[in-house]
Amino acid sequence: MATERKAERGLFANILIAGMATSLATIGSNPMEVVKTRMQLQGELAATGAPTVYRNSFHAFYTIARAEGVRGIQRGLVAGMAYQTVMNGVRLGGFEPLQKIYGATDPNHYSFVPRNMLAGATSGAIGAMLGSPFFLVKARLQAQSNATTINAQYHYKGTFDGLRQIVAKDGFSGLYRGINGAIPRVAVGSAAQMSTYASSKHLVLSSGLLEDGVLAHFAASLVTGLAVTTAMNPFDVVSTRLYSQKVVDGKGVLYDGVVDCFSKTFGAEGVRGMFKGWTAHYLRLGPHTIFTFVFWEQAKRIATTFGF
Repeated sequence: MATERKAERGLFANILIAGMATSLATIGSNPMEVVKTRMQLQGELAATGAPTVYRNSFHAFYTIARAEGVRGIQRGLVAGMAYQTVMNGVRLGGFEPLQKIYGATDPNHYSFVPRNMLAGATSGAIGAMLGSPFFLVKARLQAQSNATTINAQYHYKGTFDGLRQIVAKDGFSGLYRGINGAIPRVAVGSAAQMSTYASSKHLVLSSGLLEDGVLAHFAASLVTGLAVTTAMNPFDVVSTRLYSQKVVDGKGVLYDGVVDCFSKTFGAEGVRGMFKGWTAHYLRLGPHTIFTFVFWEQAKRIATTFGF
């Protein structure tokens, strides 16, 4: 009966369940998202040896918390939760239907991983597109500081004020500034995350060491967090910088687009620049991945139990 109910659950219900589950994970992961954003913007396009405010991720966390308090270390929380609700709702909620479309339902088939990557990339790209306005505001709020200046400083009172100011200045199209960096970022991250999680979960369950439950989901999520952070970080740096750069007359001051940002960042800062904030990224994404999949799996199970 539970299987039949799961099969009957529609796309909207899947999106709603995934969105609610993943938005909760943001509360615990947002402080390291703030740290990651600051680390990625620090020393932007500067040569090695440029002055630094934050020596490393732990120093950044301490400095932000001390200088700006709880409000500072949780900047952009509302925008982050809204982004996760929309983006992950679509990304995770749409993943299983896309698995069926791409024929990625047999974990023992040789094409299981690449087809899962394709399903993850597709659902991720759609989610990134729909959630982009909230990511834009989140990135700008998190870069905003009353203690130091990093990148362009936007002065938003909150999520809705940020959305209002952007529309007032740049029109509704301004809400989608930086989307060209967001789509490959989430597509790559989602492809790595969903395929790795699906494969890791299958290996854990097929080994017979764990049953399908919280511990199995936790074990699969540990592997997934490392894979997705490494694959996603260069795209994350580019996306953060595109969203956060100053805009004059409808054009970004530093970068024309994704390729230009990759080129300039790598040219000025090398490989190290592309992996700025990796530690903070993992400390954010690792626990967030664990909470996301554990909450998601449990939410789906509860929904199935109650016939939703």
